[in-house]
Amino acid sequence: MRNFLLISFFAIICSLTNAQNQAPSASQVETTFDPESRTFIFNYNLTDTEGDTCYVVLQQKIGTDAFYNVDQATGDVGSGIIPGNNKSITYNVSTSVDLHDIKLRIFVYDRHTPSIQEMVDQVDIDKLKSYLDSIVGRRHYKSNPNHLIYVANYVNRFMIQNGLSIGHQFFKYNNIDFPNLIGRHEGLNNQNLCLINGHYDSAEFSPGADDNGTGLAGVLEACRIMHNYYFKNNLQFTSFGNEELGLIGSIDYVLNGIQPNQNIKGLINYELLGYYSDQPNTQIIPPGFELLFPAQATQIINNQNRGDFIVNTGNSTSVPLLNMWNAASAQYVPDLKVMAFPLPGNGEIAPILRRSDHVPFWDKGYQALMITDGAETRNHNYHTANDKIETLNFEFMTKVVKAGIATLATLAEPINASVQDIDLYNVLKTKYIQRPESIFIYPNPVDEVFSFTYRGISSENTIRIEIINTSGQVVNNYPLDKNPDGSYQIKTTHLPSGTYILQIIEGKYISNGRFLITGK
Repeated sequence: MRNFLLISFFAIICSLTNAQNQAPSASQVETTFDPESRTFIFNYNLTDTEGDTCYVVLQQKIGTDAFYNVDQATGDVGSGIIPGNNKSITYNVSTSVDLHDIKLRIFVYDRHTPSIQEMVDQVDIDKLKSYLDSIVGRRHYKSNPNHLIYVANYVNRFMIQNGLSIGHQFFKYNNIDFPNLIGRHEGLNNQNLCLINGHYDSAEFSPGADDNGTGLAGVLEACRIMHNYYFKNNLQFTSFGNEELGLIGSIDYVLNGIQPNQNIKGLINYELLGYYSDQPNTQIIPPGFELLFPAQATQIINNQNRGDFIVNTGNSTSVPLLNMWNAASAQYVPDLKVMAFPLPGNGEIAPILRRSDHVPFWDKGYQALMITDGAETRNHNYHTANDKIETLNFEFMTKVVKAGIATLATLAEPINASVQDIDLYNVLKTKYIQRPESIFIYPNPVDEVFSFTYRGISSENTIRIEIINTSGQVVNNYPLDKNPDGSYQIKTTHLPSGTYILQIIEGKYISNGRFLITGK
């Protein structure tokens, strides 16, 4: 008994120590710059509460690209850096780089690992309900384009408010621009992307609560929680457009949106997460599944065909990720029933499992999962006007979202880190600093009015709007009071058709976005 008590006490102490471990930090950064040699010197203090040696990385971003680790930096940078004051990093910038396009930060981490269980436990059922209150409603360019635009702006604003780097990708469908909504939480190795997706459109005449409001809400909740942590890899929170029209957005992303230097570690694709029933005969087994998946079919039949599980399916390439989901769910959400459906090849043998945004990733050789409640095999409201919030089981959905966060965190590998951005404005003595993040303008092309979202970063109470035509003339110029939620609307009825630049000036910062006016 005495040994048992000692072991238990030691386990409790270790648990508390891990939970209380603070991330190391770089502070009081002072910057000097020699323009002739193009050399920066950063003096800083390094703090770690436990006194652990640290890893210090200088990271650089050029334009809208992701941060990458600077190999040429010297001084108190790299591994084994002892905490203390008066640390120094020297960095000589290549002549091929425009100094006004760069952003620098110091990324610091130690040997400790943040708790994935801590992330999982933060999932809030009331937050999920709140997201769905904003999302649900017909989201289709024919039946309700206004709500489709509203939800796209809502997601974009949410990403900005949670500190993501915005990298939306636009694609055309029927000569209309639609966005794939992309927000990245940049970490240590930003060429490695770990994706989670839930498409934001709905079937033409459906309010789309389960399909796919639940999936999008799951992505937003993962974003809310996980942006407060850092990871070895880059987290990409994605909401593809026009899934219901034939996977249009995800196909375009896989063909045109993945850069040559980017490595897709895996995609978790949410496709209906909220329909659940513990009543007998509420789960249909699709024809042929008793031959393709005899063990799973037997399990469903023995459970009296209850729709009380979440489906995890992946192709042959995705088996490691499929197993990762199963293991993470079992460890962190043990009361969630998961049924895995591994498919040979790219799943051509089961077309019903090839109907969502994971498929373009499968077909290009990337790991991807579809996480689903089974759509019409369980939810009789699928693609109908009855796909409403009141039909959902939020306790079940909450468990699925927890499992998704656990899997994404496992894939991305959490690290005990902090980031210190470096202000180059006073050093470079420029009139304005160009912000790397572009302005999100939607719809685009514009008819009479457009919305845009802008995240303020200074203490200024107003921003200045400039609209510039292709001749470089400022055709409109006026101040706007800051909106707390960062959303604004601009009327363009007085402007002729053509291409324009929207320029926002906030103190020393300037941001640009391009838009097209049509229909006049």
